[in-house]
Amino acid sequence: MAPAVTAEVPNDGLTRTARAVCLGLVRLFYREIAVSGLDNLPKDGAVILVANHPNGLLDPVVLRLAVGRPVGFLAKSTLFGNPFGRLALDAFAGLPVFRPRDGADTSHNERTFDLARQRLASGCWLALFPEGTSHSDPAMRPLKTGAARLALSYVEGYPGLPLYLVPCGLLYEAKETFRSRVAVQIGEPTGVGPFVTRHGVDFDAARQLTHELNHDLSQVVLQADDQTLLRGFVAVAGWVHQGAARDLAAQQALAQQLAAAWRSLLDREPERAHALQSQAVAFAAQLSELGIDDPWQVDAALPAPGAVARGSMGLMALLPFAVLGTLLGWPAYRAIRPLSVVIAGTETDLVGTVKVLLGLVGMPAYWGAQAWLAGALFGWPMALAVAAAGPLTGWMALRWSERWQRRRQVLRLAWLRGVRAEVAAEVRRHRDDLARAVMAVLDGAPT
Repeated sequence: MAPAVTAEVPNDGLTRTARAVCLGLVRLFYREIAVSGLDNLPKDGAVILVANHPNGLLDPVVLRLAVGRPVGFLAKSTLFGNPFGRLALDAFAGLPVFRPRDGADTSHNERTFDLARQRLASGCWLALFPEGTSHSDPAMRPLKTGAARLALSYVEGYPGLPLYLVPCGLLYEAKETFRSRVAVQIGEPTGVGPFVTRHGVDFDAARQLTHELNHDLSQVVLQADDQTLLRGFVAVAGWVHQGAARDLAAQQALAQQLAAAWRSLLDREPERAHALQSQAVAFAAQLSELGIDDPWQVDAALPAPGAVARGSMGLMALLPFAVLGTLLGWPAYRAIRPLSVVIAGTETDLVGTVKVLLGLVGMPAYWGAQAWLAGALFGWPMALAVAAAGPLTGWMALRWSERWQRRRQVLRLAWLRGVRAEVAAEVRRHRDDLARAVMAVLDGAPT
């Protein structure tokens, strides 16, 4: 039986609450969502965001946060089969897609397409992932024609209303890692109306539009032959340009340029390409041995002693609360990762999604169990105190850990520059040598 879905986007109190909680959790899970190309978003008309699909159900939520407005999406119909999945999908204007691999009746997709067109006409943006499934591959999979067919049928059914397809590239720094970062690159929109005027709306037109979508997506999605190369392009982009080291969106853009230039160099001068790769690998090993994440920090001004003292005092003042938060939440927090891997099974691209959902359910349940036990042993005032202390001190523990990591990096660099100045100079020299080699490749100049 098909899920009962209407053209009207659900917006009751329960749905709004679920949406706010999910958005808050994703903001918490990813400490930064760096966006470039916001000016490319159309100011009017219907919009379909077309993106790569590396991270399960988190991708449409990240896109919504990136563009700063409501965005619906299409999801496999099996996710509507339980009340929790249905609530989450309703919260983000999800529509069911019926797939043969799930044993679903694909004839229901005609109604899904009709609802999608109605929502577009009413001003609801949609996010579509034409690869058809989320995955952890370092390159995009072949695009399916569904997004193009929906766009063409919309223009045919609503000829007076403009529709734009906007390519979006998602790059997760470490998609399964709590407090990592995401970059979203928004490309230039394509007006579907002019395309229909040139090519029509038949299946050949859908294939042509899909081909153009593939080209547009390749301009905003970082791709490589394997995951090691993919991570290497991102790392090197941060090492060779100071601005990219601090701006993930700029790092993503530079990494894409580097990937294209390196592939071209590999075809023309394979020995030089492999020499550059070896140079980057050696530099990565040096940074890892020294415990340095950003080689540009060797040039950064060290904080004044007074600032170091004040920061250390703040850490000391926060420490007791951080310790309490760790004691109250650490076992459940540590259990989320292995449980997520088990639940996701072979679908490794869903680990991040499962982690967020387990955090949504598991952490409050764990704190609630502690509060219940405290109440049973010491009465309801203690239960209330423990219920409040769990999430509050857990947040303090998180903030303490992040501040300590930054403080430790500063102290390590101070020690390196003060006691081992020759090593800091070597890091600087290797960084600059690598930067020159990379920029020569980007410029097409000989070394």
